[in-house]
Amino acid sequence: MSWTAGWLAGMAAAALVAVLELDVVQFGQFMISRPLVLGPLLGLLFGLPQTGLALGACCELFSLDDLPVGGSLPLNATVAVSAALLLNCGPRAVPPEVALPAGLTAGWLHQKIETALRYRRRALCGCAEESLLRGCEPRLGRLVGQAICEQAAMTFTVLLACVLVVGPALHWLWPHAPHNAVEALRFAWALAPWLGLGVLLHALKVTP
Repeated sequence: MSWTAGWLAGMAAAALVAVLELDVVQFGQFMISRPLVLGPLLGLLFGLPQTGLALGACCELFSLDDLPVGGSLPLNATVAVSAALLLNCGPRAVPPEVALPAGLTAGWLHQKIETALRYRRRALCGCAEESLLRGCEPRLGRLVGQAICEQAAMTFTVLLACVLVVGPALHWLWPHAPHNAVEALRFAWALAPWLGLGVLLHALKVTP
Protein backbone atom coordinates (compact mmCIF):
# COMPACT_ATOMS: atom_id res chain seq x y z
CA MET A 1 0.00 0.00 0.00
CA SER A 2 1.39 3.41 -1.00
CA TRP A 3 1.80 6.16 1.57
CA THR A 4 -0.96 8.26 -0.03
CA ALA A 5 -3.43 5.38 -0.19
CA GLY A 6 -2.53 4.30 3.32
CA TRP A 7 -2.95 7.84 4.63
CA LEU A 8 -6.36 8.17 3.01
CA ALA A 9 -7.46 4.77 4.31
CA GLY A 10 -6.24 5.65 7.79
CA MET A 11 -8.01 9.01 7.73
CA ALA A 12 -11.25 7.39 6.54
CA ALA A 13 -11.01 4.72 9.27
CA ALA A 14 -10.32 7.40 11.90
CA ALA A 15 -13.39 9.34 10.76
CA LEU A 16 -15.53 6.19 10.87
CA VAL A 17 -14.39 5.34 14.38
CA ALA A 18 -14.97 8.94 15.50
CA VAL A 19 -18.63 8.45 14.60
CA LEU A 20 -18.90 4.93 16.00
CA GLU A 21 -17.25 6.00 19.27
CA LEU A 22 -20.28 8.18 19.97
CA ASP A 23 -22.11 4.89 20.53
CA VAL A 24 -20.31 4.58 23.89
CA VAL A 25 -22.33 7.20 25.78
CA GLN A 26 -23.36 9.96 23.40
CA PHE A 27 -25.72 8.39 20.90
CA GLY A 28 -27.40 5.08 20.19
CA GLN A 29 -25.53 2.62 22.38
CA PHE A 30 -25.90 -0.17 19.83
CA MET A 31 -22.72 -1.87 21.19
CA ILE A 32 -20.93 -1.50 17.83
CA SER A 33 -18.21 0.41 19.61
CA ARG A 34 -17.30 -2.53 21.83
CA PRO A 35 -13.76 -3.74 21.01
CA LEU A 36 -14.94 -7.31 20.49
CA VAL A 37 -17.24 -6.07 17.70
CA LEU A 38 -15.29 -3.13 16.32
CA GLY A 39 -11.95 -4.95 16.25
CA PRO A 40 -12.99 -7.66 13.77
CA LEU A 41 -14.94 -5.13 11.68
CA LEU A 42 -11.94 -2.84 11.27
CA GLY A 43 -9.67 -5.84 10.77
CA LEU A 44 -11.96 -7.02 7.98
CA LEU A 45 -11.77 -3.61 6.31
CA PHE A 46 -7.98 -3.81 6.34
CA GLY A 47 -7.92 -7.46 5.26
CA LEU A 48 -6.72 -8.71 8.66
CA PRO A 49 -9.81 -10.03 10.46
CA GLN A 50 -7.85 -12.40 12.71
CA THR A 51 -5.59 -9.60 13.94
CA GLY A 52 -8.64 -7.42 14.47
CA LEU A 53 -10.28 -10.17 16.51
CA ALA A 54 -7.14 -10.72 18.60
CA LEU A 55 -6.65 -7.02 19.37
CA GLY A 56 -10.38 -6.54 19.94
CA ALA A 57 -10.57 -9.46 22.36
CA CYS A 58 -7.56 -8.21 24.32
CA CYS A 59 -8.92 -4.67 24.63
CA GLU A 60 -12.38 -6.00 25.52
CA LEU A 61 -11.02 -8.21 28.27
CA PHE A 62 -8.66 -5.56 29.63
CA SER A 63 -11.53 -3.07 29.97
CA LEU A 64 -14.11 -5.39 31.57
CA ASP A 65 -13.14 -4.51 35.13
CA ASP A 66 -12.74 -0.78 34.48
CA LEU A 67 -16.26 0.64 34.69
CA PRO A 68 -17.44 4.27 34.64
CA VAL A 69 -18.52 5.11 38.18
CA GLY A 70 -19.77 8.58 38.99
CA GLY A 71 -17.47 11.11 37.35
CA SER A 72 -14.69 8.59 36.80
CA LEU A 73 -14.06 7.58 33.19
CA PRO A 74 -12.24 4.36 32.29
CA LEU A 75 -9.69 3.97 29.54
CA ASN A 76 -11.49 4.31 26.22
CA ALA A 77 -11.33 0.75 24.86
CA THR A 78 -12.93 1.77 21.55
CA VAL A 79 -10.11 4.20 20.83
CA ALA A 80 -7.54 1.72 22.14
CA VAL A 81 -8.48 -1.08 19.74
CA SER A 82 -8.93 1.35 16.82
CA ALA A 83 -5.55 2.98 17.39
CA ALA A 84 -3.89 -0.43 17.71
CA LEU A 85 -5.38 -1.59 14.41
CA LEU A 86 -4.51 1.65 12.61
CA LEU A 87 -0.93 1.30 13.82
CA ASN A 88 -0.77 -2.36 12.84
CA CYS A 89 -2.42 -1.93 9.43
CA GLY A 90 -1.29 1.57 8.44
CA PRO A 91 1.22 2.53 5.73
CA ARG A 92 4.00 2.50 8.36
CA ALA A 93 2.79 -0.65 10.08
CA VAL A 94 4.20 -1.91 13.35
CA PRO A 95 3.75 -5.44 14.76
CA PRO A 96 0.84 -6.13 17.15
CA GLU A 97 3.16 -6.46 20.14
CA VAL A 98 3.94 -2.75 19.68
CA ALA A 99 0.52 -1.68 18.39
CA LEU A 100 -1.38 -3.02 21.43
CA PRO A 101 0.44 -1.04 24.16
CA ALA A 102 0.49 2.04 21.91
CA GLY A 103 -3.25 1.65 21.35
CA LEU A 104 -3.90 1.31 25.08
CA THR A 105 -1.88 4.50 25.60
CA ALA A 106 -4.05 6.27 23.01
CA GLY A 107 -7.16 5.07 24.87
CA TRP A 108 -5.73 6.44 28.12
CA LEU A 109 -4.92 9.79 26.48
CA HIS A 110 -8.44 9.97 25.04
CA GLN A 111 -9.87 9.38 28.51
CA LYS A 112 -7.86 12.30 29.92
CA ILE A 113 -9.00 14.67 27.17
CA GLU A 114 -12.61 13.50 27.44
CA THR A 115 -12.57 14.17 31.18
CA ALA A 116 -11.51 17.75 30.46
CA LEU A 117 -14.24 18.04 27.82
CA ARG A 118 -16.88 16.84 30.27
CA TYR A 119 -15.88 19.50 32.77
CA ARG A 120 -16.14 22.04 29.97
CA ARG A 121 -19.64 20.81 29.09
CA ARG A 122 -20.88 21.91 32.47
CA ALA A 123 -20.96 25.41 30.99
CA LEU A 124 -23.58 24.19 28.50
CA CYS A 125 -25.92 23.35 31.38
CA GLY A 126 -25.32 26.83 32.71
CA CYS A 127 -26.26 28.33 29.33
CA ALA A 128 -29.51 26.34 29.28
CA GLU A 129 -30.37 27.38 32.85
CA GLU A 130 -29.64 31.02 32.05
CA SER A 131 -31.99 30.88 29.05
CA LEU A 132 -34.76 29.44 31.24
CA LEU A 133 -34.28 32.18 33.82
CA ARG A 134 -34.69 34.77 31.07
CA GLY A 135 -37.92 33.09 30.04
CA CYS A 136 -36.42 31.84 26.77
CA GLU A 137 -36.46 28.29 25.48
CA PRO A 138 -32.92 26.85 25.59
CA ARG A 139 -31.57 25.61 22.29
CA LEU A 140 -31.00 22.08 23.53
CA GLY A 141 -30.53 20.67 20.04
CA ARG A 142 -27.70 23.07 19.31
CA LEU A 143 -26.06 22.44 22.70
CA VAL A 144 -26.24 18.66 22.30
CA GLY A 145 -25.01 18.90 18.71
CA GLN A 146 -22.05 20.99 19.82
CA ALA A 147 -21.10 18.43 22.49
CA ILE A 148 -21.37 15.54 20.00
CA CYS A 149 -19.27 17.35 17.39
CA GLU A 150 -16.57 18.16 19.95
CA GLN A 151 -16.41 14.52 21.05
CA ALA A 152 -16.14 13.22 17.47
CA ALA A 153 -13.51 15.81 16.55
CA MET A 154 -11.40 14.90 19.56
CA THR A 155 -11.58 11.18 18.78
CA PHE A 156 -10.69 11.82 15.13
CA THR A 157 -7.69 13.97 16.16
CA VAL A 158 -6.31 11.31 18.52
CA LEU A 159 -6.61 8.56 15.91
CA LEU A 160 -5.24 10.71 13.10
CA ALA A 161 -2.22 11.50 15.26
CA CYS A 162 -1.65 7.75 15.59
CA VAL A 163 -1.68 7.38 11.79
CA LEU A 164 0.44 10.41 10.90
CA VAL A 165 2.81 10.75 13.85
CA VAL A 166 2.91 7.76 16.19
CA GLY A 167 2.85 5.09 13.47
CA PRO A 168 5.81 6.45 11.45
CA ALA A 169 7.77 7.12 14.66
CA LEU A 170 7.28 3.57 15.99
CA HIS A 171 7.95 2.13 12.53
CA TRP A 172 11.34 3.84 12.54
CA LEU A 173 12.14 3.08 16.20
CA TRP A 174 11.21 -0.62 16.18
CA PRO A 175 14.26 -1.89 14.20
CA HIS A 176 16.53 0.16 16.48
CA ALA A 177 14.93 -0.96 19.73
CA PRO A 178 17.13 -2.88 22.23
CA HIS A 179 16.90 -6.64 21.87
CA ASN A 180 15.67 -7.06 25.45
CA ALA A 181 12.84 -4.58 24.89
CA VAL A 182 11.79 -6.36 21.69
CA GLU A 183 11.72 -9.75 23.40
CA ALA A 184 9.83 -8.32 26.39
CA LEU A 185 7.13 -6.86 24.14
CA ARG A 186 6.80 -10.11 22.22
CA PHE A 187 6.51 -12.04 25.47
CA ALA A 188 3.86 -9.60 26.73
CA TRP A 189 1.90 -10.02 23.48
CA ALA A 190 1.98 -13.80 23.91
CA LEU A 191 0.70 -13.40 27.48
CA ALA A 192 -1.97 -10.83 26.61
CA PRO A 193 -4.85 -13.34 26.14
CA TRP A 194 -4.07 -15.00 29.46
CA LEU A 195 -3.86 -11.64 31.24
CA GLY A 196 -7.22 -10.76 29.68
CA LEU A 197 -8.75 -13.98 30.96
CA GLY A 198 -7.41 -13.12 34.41
CA VAL A 199 -9.23 -9.78 34.24
CA LEU A 200 -12.38 -11.61 33.16
CA LEU A 201 -12.19 -13.98 36.12
CA HIS A 202 -11.67 -11.06 38.47
CA ALA A 203 -14.63 -9.19 36.93
CA LEU A 204 -16.83 -12.25 37.41
CA LYS A 205 -15.41 -12.71 40.92
CA VAL A 206 -14.56 -16.34 40.24
CA THR A 207 -12.65 -17.91 43.10
CA PRO A 208 -10.76 -21.21 43.02
